[in-house]
Amino acid sequence: MTGCSADATTNIEFHGEKVFVLRVRQAIICFGPILITISLGLAEGYSAILLPQLVKDENWHINSELSSWIASIATLPMSVGCLLGGWLMEVIGRKMLHLVTCVPNIIGWLLIGCCGQNLTMLLAGRFITGMCVGVLSPVLVIYVAETSDPSFRGFLLPALSLALNIGIALAHILGTYLEWKLVALLALIFPSGCFILMLFVPESPTYLIKKGKPEMAKNAFDWFRGHSVESKAEFAILSSKQIDESSLSRQTFLQHLEVFKRPEFYKPLLILMIFFSTMQWAGNNPIAFYTVTILQGSLGDSSINPYTSMLIMDGVRIFASVLGCFAQQYLKRRKLMMISCSGTTISLLVLSLYLFLNGRYPSDADLSWIVVASFVGYVLFINAGLLPLPYSMSGELFAQSSRGLGSGIVTLYNMILMFILVKITPSLFEGLGPAGTFLLFAICCFVGMGLLIATLPETKDKPLHEIEECFKGSDARYPNLRQML
Repeated sequence: MTGCSADATTNIEFHGEKVFVLRVRQAIICFGPILITISLGLAEGYSAILLPQLVKDENWHINSELSSWIASIATLPMSVGCLLGGWLMEVIGRKMLHLVTCVPNIIGWLLIGCCGQNLTMLLAGRFITGMCVGVLSPVLVIYVAETSDPSFRGFLLPALSLALNIGIALAHILGTYLEWKLVALLALIFPSGCFILMLFVPESPTYLIKKGKPEMAKNAFDWFRGHSVESKAEFAILSSKQIDESSLSRQTFLQHLEVFKRPEFYKPLLILMIFFSTMQWAGNNPIAFYTVTILQGSLGDSSINPYTSMLIMDGVRIFASVLGCFAQQYLKRRKLMMISCSGTTISLLVLSLYLFLNGRYPSDADLSWIVVASFVGYVLFINAGLLPLPYSMSGELFAQSSRGLGSGIVTLYNMILMFILVKITPSLFEGLGPAGTFLLFAICCFVGMGLLIATLPETKDKPLHEIEECFKGSDARYPNLRQML
C-alpha cells in the first residue's frame, strides 16, 4: 500500500499512464453505484421517519398491523428483484442494468412524494423502490468487484455499505425536519445522478468477455486498470475463460443445474448464507427499520430525545462505515469479522441486561445513557465489519461462470431473511420484550461468529481468478483457502 500511495502522490507514470489517473477512474466507476446505493439506503431508512409522521397525522388511520406492512412492503419484492437482477446482469450487462433500474426507482419515489392521502400510491411507491433494491443488490458489488484493482477493491466494496448508511442517515435527518413527501421528492436526485454517470463509464470486461467481445473487453479493462504487467496477466487469464463460458451458455437447463454440485459454487454459497444469516439475526435491519420506535420503548420517560439519539447513531453508523472501508483495506477479512461479531454481541448483551434489570429493579437514577451507549457500540461494531463484509465478499467469492446466479441466490436469501425479521420484529418485542429480543439477537450473533470462524476463507488482496481456483482445490498454495490468523 505504501508503494501505491507513493505512486499516486507523485504521479509516477507507468506504461504511459499515471497510477493516480487509474485510481481516479476506479473511483469514478464506483461513484454511480454509490449514488444509487444512497437511494437504496433512503428506501431502507424511510419507514423510520414515515411511520411516526403517519401515526400523528389524523388523516391517516394507522394501526400496528398497517404500520408493519408499510415498513415491510418495501422488502417483499426484494426477493423477486434480486433473482431478476442476478439474471438480468448476465443478459443485458452490469452497466445497462444500472441504467434500466434507475427509471423505476425514480417512478417509485415520485409515487410516494405525490400520493397525497392515497394509501395505494404510497404502498405502490414503497413496493417499486423495494423492487429496485432487490434488482440492484447483486449487481452493485459485482460491477465494482469486476472493475477494481485487487489492492483497491478492499476499499471500494465497503464504500457501498458506507453509501447505504449515508442514505439511511439522510432519510432520518431530512425526516426529522421535513415532511415525508418532500423527503421522497428529494430522493429523486440520486437515481437521476446515477443514470447520468453510468452513461459515461465502460461495461464490465468480464461481461464483455462472456458475450464474446474480446476487443471491447480489452479496451474497457485497459481503461479501468492500465497496462501494468500484473494487469496484462490478469486479463490474459480472464480471456482464457471465454471458451469455457461459451460452452456453458449452450448448456440445457438441467446441465446448468450441475453448477450446484461444483465446490466453487456451493462452498461460497453456503459461507455467504451463514454470513448473511448472522448479520440479519444480529438485528441489523429490524433495528434500522424501527429505530425511533425501539428507542422510544427502551428510553421510556427519559429526558433523552429518541430522534436526537437516532441522529447520533446515524453519525456513528457513517463513522463506522468509513472505519470499515479502511479496516477492509488493511485488516484480514477473518480478523475483522471476529472483532465486529464480538463487539456486536457484547453491545447487545449489555443492552439486554440493562433493560432486564431496569424492568425488575427500577431505579430513580437516570441511567438511560446506558441504552444510548449500548446502541452506539452496537451500531459501531456491526457497521464496521458484520454488515459490509458479506456484501463485499459476495462480489469476491463466486466463480466467473456463476457469479450472477450465485449473487442472485444469496441476495434472495438475504432479502427473505430481511422481510421475515422486519415483519416479525414488532411481535418479538411484544412477546419477548426488548430485553429478550436483544438477547436473542446476541445469541444469534455469537453462534454465527462460531460458524464463520470454522468456514470463512481469507480472500484479502487475492485476484478473483485465484479465489475461484482455490475453491476448486486446484491451487496448491491454498489447498483449503483458509489461511488462519
